[in-house]
Amino acid sequence: MLDKKINHVIDLLIKKIKDNNLGSIKFSNKTNTIEISNNPIINNHSQNTQDFSTINNQNIQNDSESSLLSIDSPMVGIVYLTPKPSSPPFAKKGQKIKKGDTICLIEAMKTFNEIKSERDCTIKTVMIKNGDAVEFGQPLFEIS
Repeated sequence: MLDKKINHVIDLLIKKIKDNNLGSIKFSNKTNTIEISNNPIINNHSQNTQDFSTINNQNIQNDSESSLLSIDSPMVGIVYLTPKPSSPPFAKKGQKIKKGDTICLIEAMKTFNEIKSERDCTIKTVMIKNGDAVEFGQPLFEIS
C-alpha cells in the first residue's frame, strides 16, 4: 500500500509529464525510486492511446507481477559475489537468504563493504557479475 506522500508525488509527476509532454520522468531519494513513462500504445481497432506508469521501488510490491523485489546497491563501487576468488558465492539463484546474511561485497575507495539482506528472501536472479562496476540504486539481486 502506498502512503499519502508517495501518492501525492506520483500525482505531481504524472501531471508534470502530461503538462510538459514528456516521454518519462524519474524521481529518487534514499528510500524510493519512482519512474513514470508516457508510452503511447496504439490499439489497431479503436486507434486509442493509453498512458502507462511504472513504479520501481525496493519497498513496494507490485501485485500484477509475481511479488518480485530487488536488493539495490547502496553505493557506487565494484561488486564482488565471493569473499575470495576461489570461494563459492555469498548468494546464488534459488538460495534462501536470512535477514542479516552477507550477499555480496562492494569495494568503494579501497574499502570492502559487506552488503547484507534486510529481510528473509529467496534469490530469483543475480543481476550483476563478479567485478562489475555498480551505481547507487542499481538492482543487484531480484528476490521474492
